[in-house]
Order: sequence, then C-alpha cells, then structure tokens
Amino acid sequence: MDIVCNKCGLVNDYHTIKKANNQVAYCNGCNSYIKNIPHDVPKLYVGKYKGIPINQIEDIQYLKWAESTLRLTSSVKAAVLSRISNLEHLLK
Repeated sequence: MDIVCNKCGLVNDYHTIKKANNQVAYCNGCNSYIKNIPHDVPKLYVGKYKGIPINQIEDIQYLKWAESTLRLTSSVKAAVLSRISNLEHLLK
C-alpha cells in the first residue's frame, strides 16, 4: 500500500515519528502530516496486559473478554481473534 502526501503528492517518501502510542508519517518533501501508521506487532494499550504484544498473551479468557468488551481497532481485534483461535487449537 502506497503512502501518498495529500499536500505535495509525493509517494512513499516519508519519515515516521513516534508520538504516544502511534507512529506518525510525515512527508519528506513538505514535512506535513500524512497519517498514523499501525505498529508492526499489535499490542493492547489498556488493562492487565498493557504494552504486551498480543501474540505473547496466554490468557485466553482475558483475550475473549477484551474482544467482546473493549473498543479495539480492526487490526488489533483481528490479532486478538487470531490469538484466541491459536490458543484454542493448542488446547485440543
């Protein structure tokens, strides 16, 4: 997926800066904000497993609770569901 600057039109010519829990893309040409970029490894940013990569969480009941209760982004929710599936497969 290409990252395009809406201001000057450069394609995939950007740098990132970590701000809070996000990686933010800025154009190298005009230094304007482009967009937030998801982290490579999805993590939970609240609760008992705050900051822990989802693929390292072994507590299946917590993951099920988080999936049904927390407002998760689509990529984090997909990672949680995938982890639940993997853990259920290991339990069989």
